[in-house]
Amino acid sequence: MTWRSRARGHLAAAGLLLGLAALGAAPAWGATLPEDPARKLVLGLCTGCHGTGRIAQSTGYDRAGWSALIATMVDMSRAPRAADAVAAYLAEYFPPSGKRLPNLIPGGFRLAFEEWVAPTLGQRSRDPIEGPDGAIWWAGQWGNLIGRLDPATGAMIEYPLPAGAKPHSVTLDAAGNVWYTGNKNGTIGRMDRVSGRITVYSMPDPVSRVPHTAVFDADGILWFTLQHSNMVGRLDPETG
Repeated sequence: MTWRSRARGHLAAAGLLLGLAALGAAPAWGATLPEDPARKLVLGLCTGCHGTGRIAQSTGYDRAGWSALIATMVDMSRAPRAADAVAAYLAEYFPPSGKRLPNLIPGGFRLAFEEWVAPTLGQRSRDPIEGPDGAIWWAGQWGNLIGRLDPATGAMIEYPLPAGAKPHSVTLDAAGNVWYTGNKNGTIGRMDRVSGRITVYSMPDPVSRVPHTAVFDADGILWFTLQHSNMVGRLDPETG
């Protein structure tokens, strides 16, 4: 499946959720959102992927900030009035709070940030790492993919993973092959850097659940944590 077809899928899902919102049938969990004519619309759009607690626990944004954030999650270009209504509601009840503002120290040093939006929206891109060639690799957990960014050009490529992997993190071996932790289905995966072919290694014990973060040691052995199993795992790439 290409990233374009995934994007169309997200758009279709958004349309379905908007329809559910109109019927008052959209799911909700977490914090209770304030009553308002746009409340059902917000529930229908937002709770398709996450609970309302994510909204209430955020730092808050103004209208433009909410619009920009929503645009990284779901394509609302075909429903601009609905998108504007959602952003207006969120800005009204969840404006910038300042509760997590940093303690700024005066000085002459300044940083500039550049941001790229991943092709597949709502994928929960996370845990980026830099390869020897300067490329940035990331795990798109909810999108069940891993991605590569060329910071020099902004070009991005996404690689779909076997069903149910839901990767948590990625790391590179000495040859530049990409390894991911299959957080959802209890696997470790290796993607060949040249062919893109994926080799999957399943956990040897059914109680070994939720592979989380992996790292290679000096001998090329992959070590990883298993978050919900209270374990550490070890994988020898030469023998599997």
